[in-house]
Amino acid sequence: MKCAEKRGMTGRVRRNNLVAGGTGIVLGLVLATAGPALAENPGGFPNVLPAMGPTPEAPFIDRREIVVPARGAELVRIDNLLGRVGIRGTGRPGEIHIVAEKRAGSAETLARLRVHYTAFESGEIQIDTRVELGGRERSLPLAGSGIDLWLEVPPEVAIEAKTFGGDVSASGLRAGAKLETTGGRIGVSDVRGGVVTHQLRGGQKVAAVEGDVDLDGVEGDMDLKDLGGGRVDARLVDGSIHAEDIRDDFVRLVTTTGQIVLIGVIRPAAHYDLRSYAGDVRFQPTGEPAPFELRARSATALASAIPLHGSRRDGEWLRAEYLGRRPLPHTRTALVELSSTLGGVVIQIQPRAAAELQ
Repeated sequence: MKCAEKRGMTGRVRRNNLVAGGTGIVLGLVLATAGPALAENPGGFPNVLPAMGPTPEAPFIDRREIVVPARGAELVRIDNLLGRVGIRGTGRPGEIHIVAEKRAGSAETLARLRVHYTAFESGEIQIDTRVELGGRERSLPLAGSGIDLWLEVPPEVAIEAKTFGGDVSASGLRAGAKLETTGGRIGVSDVRGGVVTHQLRGGQKVAAVEGDVDLDGVEGDMDLKDLGGGRVDARLVDGSIHAEDIRDDFVRLVTTTGQIVLIGVIRPAAHYDLRSYAGDVRFQPTGEPAPFELRARSATALASAIPLHGSRRDGEWLRAEYLGRRPLPHTRTALVELSSTLGGVVIQIQPRAAAELQ
């Protein structure tokens, strides 16, 4: 296995450990002392996790840049509980470009931080970070120290990435991504294929995705824009969901304590399910909506600026229909379900020009 390596700074650096065995190859990046302050965008990674730089808690910093072959790779799995992860798909086939930035409160602690790279014959590649404690390497967060990873990968490989308190972002991918974090923010843009996220707190921003989107969060707002090609299923406990230009045939946005706002075209035969327990629910179709059946439930009277027909009560639910200003034959009716147990429900047509200014 050949690899090209660059040092991002001066200082004493111990040799890479390259160990072959079993079904994979393990590459350990072992860095030691620190040097001068670092550039804002390491390794030519613009707009992806800018370098954190030295801090009073972690004045010792070292960075390693390495290029490894990845021909035949189908899945890249990154597990970094020590910091942030940024992944970007590039046009370079058959190789992965990795930049690892390590920071610690002392040179001795810096020398105990590790980055391992494992390539399996099955096409899976694993990259994980560890810290040496008591003679053993462990994958766990370390107070006052950390490792940030930036990766450029072939766009056709699938990505799975996990952090603890660090942000995780992915862009330019063409085989989907699965991202998970405990306390960091999640960012996704320009991705084809399915996107799956899991997050305890931090917030998520997902834009320009062609494929199914499945988002799960406990605390933090979600910002969704320019999604299409399948279904969107977003779930929150404590936070608001703002969605715009969603072109999927199934859209479900659910939160417990926050509000929900959806701005976009109502597609024929699509299903929209927007539910909040304690927050308001607002649906603002742009342009002329397709005919739809409305099912609404709220603690207050429905606020609607759309001419509805056949309004009737069915228990807690209000049922009505929108036939369209110029009904077209054979147009399939969409289903719009809006529910807020303690808040209000609003549905009104928003002109396209106004929507574009949002």
